[in-house]
Amino acid sequence: MQEPEPSTRLRIAVCLGVINLLTNFAVEASNVFIPLYAREIGASDLEVGFMAAASGIAFFASSFIFGRLSDIHGRMAFIRIGLAITALSYLTQLFARTPLTLIMARASIGFALGINSSVLMAYTYENQRQIGHFVSYGALGWLLGAVSAAIIKEYHALFITSAVIAFFAFLTSFFLVEKAISRMQVARIPVALFKADYRIYLGFFLRQLGGNAIWAIWPLYQASIGATKLWIALTEVTNMVGQIIAMRYIERFNPARMFQGGLFLSAIVFVGYGFINRYWQLIPAQVFLSVAYSSMFVGALSYLLRHHPEYGTTSGLLNSVNALSGIFGPFLGGGISQVFGYQTLMFTSAGITLASFLATHGLKVRKSAGS
Repeated sequence: MQEPEPSTRLRIAVCLGVINLLTNFAVEASNVFIPLYAREIGASDLEVGFMAAASGIAFFASSFIFGRLSDIHGRMAFIRIGLAITALSYLTQLFARTPLTLIMARASIGFALGINSSVLMAYTYENQRQIGHFVSYGALGWLLGAVSAAIIKEYHALFITSAVIAFFAFLTSFFLVEKAISRMQVARIPVALFKADYRIYLGFFLRQLGGNAIWAIWPLYQASIGATKLWIALTEVTNMVGQIIAMRYIERFNPARMFQGGLFLSAIVFVGYGFINRYWQLIPAQVFLSVAYSSMFVGALSYLLRHHPEYGTTSGLLNSVNALSGIFGPFLGGGISQVFGYQTLMFTSAGITLASFLATHGLKVRKSAGS
């Protein structure tokens, strides 16, 4: 196939970076204080877990469905539709006055985000043959979203901010062009793709299960050890800055080894959370977390995209596995923290994450199909 002109490739790279930055800016601006907002409208820790789970269920379905459809029908329509619906979905949070209506609003956001998330990854890899830089712009977006949350603080203003930012991402998508690629037929349930790299999917799921159990109650845990809204946002900023730097370098190393290293380091960080009793101690832990997550995520995604031409379906499978952990993780986090406390949750998540590392035993270091 004919490669695009250098000027076109540069424009596409810039637009993709901007879209990923703006999309994740919008996500983080709304997400940072959602557990606190839920608590203010009467939600329990368990109901906070339900909110994250509802978003995960919706993301799970749409990410897999539309990732596969983009392999068959092309990327651009799904990218633009997904971004437009995402902008609208943030506004539904303005009408959430009870735990149930907030659960519904979060589910609508999860579904909208799932429409184009896998498709954007597939489009990026087709045009740039790398994914680390693209993902790092997402971390920059999370950083800006966390900073905005720390400055704005008021919940409804943050919901509106997310909608406006997501709308600008939608407008930016019109500077992208559909690349002429060979359409392919993909099984409705791609069992063969899953079986080929089940160690990646299983390890990724278990690590994210442990992580999402913690993130479901993360602001509440920080508040319990004395953190203010400003410090809660600062821990997010620390994590995001670390990811912005790390993700740009991880891809040059062997993705299988980076994936495994990220899993092991994550387990160590989660153990550390269990011993922390002062909010400021979280800052150095977040630095290590940023390296761990970057290694795990970029390693897994690079490994899969290098070895399968079904980029949309493969990205969709990984996103769906991630979303599946987002369904069960919050239930786990909300339930354990409510019955046994936050420290027990941290050690439980560490154990699950260590199991994710052990699950990758025997993962083969392969060369990419084109090498």
